[in-house]
Amino acid sequence: MRIEVFASGSTGNCTYVETEDHKILIDTGISKRCIDNELNKLNLDFSQIDTLFITHEHEDHIRSLCTVLKKGNLTCYMTKGTYQAILNGKNESLKPVLQEKLSSGSIILLNRLANSILYESISLGKTEIEVLPTFHDALESVGFKIKDHQQTLVYITDTGYVHHSLFETISNADCYVLEFNHDPYILMSSDRTYALKQRILSDHGHLSNEDAAVTLAKVMGDKTRLVFYAHISQECNLSEIIELTRKKVMEDLGMDTSGVEFVITSPLPTKVYSL
Repeated sequence: MRIEVFASGSTGNCTYVETEDHKILIDTGISKRCIDNELNKLNLDFSQIDTLFITHEHEDHIRSLCTVLKKGNLTCYMTKGTYQAILNGKNESLKPVLQEKLSSGSIILLNRLANSILYESISLGKTEIEVLPTFHDALESVGFKIKDHQQTLVYITDTGYVHHSLFETISNADCYVLEFNHDPYILMSSDRTYALKQRILSDHGHLSNEDAAVTLAKVMGDKTRLVFYAHISQECNLSEIIELTRKKVMEDLGMDTSGVEFVITSPLPTKVYSL
């Protein structure tokens, strides 16, 4: 499995995941030109992308979705709530494209399981995907667990918390892309409005450094070798504070993380990592 975070944060989000038999994008919150540039660095062409997962309808996650759907020969997965939220949104050019691709089968809508917060799993040949509920101020946001043979990637951003019922499902992954959005003290001292601060701190906002570190400590295991600090606020966080907070939490719990690489993400691409 190969992973590269093309961009992460409030200005745009897009991640590339390559399994044995699939080339996947998670979100299209950056321009298609930027996506093309990063794929070219990997000696890939956009036409080779066969699968797209959309986490939710916010602009920093779907900015180039219209262009990607028009120009790509791919299958796009999103929840029914995300689909409806985009139709109810302001992007008039995207709506007919979305409806056309749904009718042609290029868009597949994800369904919740009865009496559960979980969704139907997706089987793509040797690649298995579990759809994970997240808790954000979006209509039906989700994250993903992608499994290729014995390698597993867990992708969770844009959530106020990670539900305890997911811990077993996401435990001991090889790689986590997990939101470390803000430091609450910097957030509360910022110039942001009180309403926005409350939104970010709410159960349907964004994970703080400490909450993310505690969650990570509960789920990472012997297999875990790579962690991306994702969706970092450029105004209300610092990479040094993220690392200090994470170390403090894990040292207090007596955890040895010497074999794990921790990667800061940003609006700029990371290098490509192989599991």
